[in-house]
Amino acid sequence: MPKIIFLKNPSPDTYSDKYAITAKSSCYDSCFLPILSHTFIDQAGLRMYLTGLAANADETPLDALIITSQRAVEAVASVLLELSVSTRSYIRSLPLYTVGPATAALVQSHGFSKILGGAGAGNGRILASQIVGAMPRRCVFFTGETRRDIIPVTLRENGIECIERVVYNSKGIDGVEDQFMELMSHTKDVRWTVFFSPAGAESIARLIARNPGTTKVAAIGPTTEEFLLKNGITPNTVSRNPDPQSLFQGIDEAST
Repeated sequence: MPKIIFLKNPSPDTYSDKYAITAKSSCYDSCFLPILSHTFIDQAGLRMYLTGLAANADETPLDALIITSQRAVEAVASVLLELSVSTRSYIRSLPLYTVGPATAALVQSHGFSKILGGAGAGNGRILASQIVGAMPRRCVFFTGETRRDIIPVTLRENGIECIERVVYNSKGIDGVEDQFMELMSHTKDVRWTVFFSPAGAESIARLIARNPGTTKVAAIGPTTEEFLLKNGITPNTVSRNPDPQSLFQGIDEAST
């Protein structure tokens, strides 16, 4: 069975990971290679910040939250559990803009109900356009230390106040290039390597660029495609949306 390597952390239960399930149904044997570690930042400060948002809701009303990564969802959700019922209710009642179906499903599982974007917003540029169309006055963007400026810049250019709150940082895992080479050397039929983000992927991208033809490459979206092109790799397919179905549709089309 041909092999596919996902450059990401699997779901907590690998057997229920949607990418692994879709790979199996598409007759691929899959494995995950985590390339980033994540750490929550100043959770005590985040608790105070969320409490303040609720306490000052009448004086400085907030129109929406923005969370575009699953790690940011987890950082905010872990703090919400420690807050009062009224504060939790207020935060969860706010419209929440997010990117992709997986992140939308995660925020829903943590009690948010007014979820916008999601499957209809495959990247930050699309989401920013949707937010501008709704014209909220004041938003809070919970994000990581490393992120692109598309959303906050676009909102501010259109007169929307966008407050950024960094809630986690990411660091590349040492030795991932060696782990990748070991996977390649011990697996006879690695057909595809899937890049989900530029973060932490530089060393593996350089390896593939130096050894063209060793694996086909898929990018999960246009930001990752741009990163690969800058590193000398033209991906064989770019997923139309950040979900397993779109990814494997592109892989099937590129494999024929």
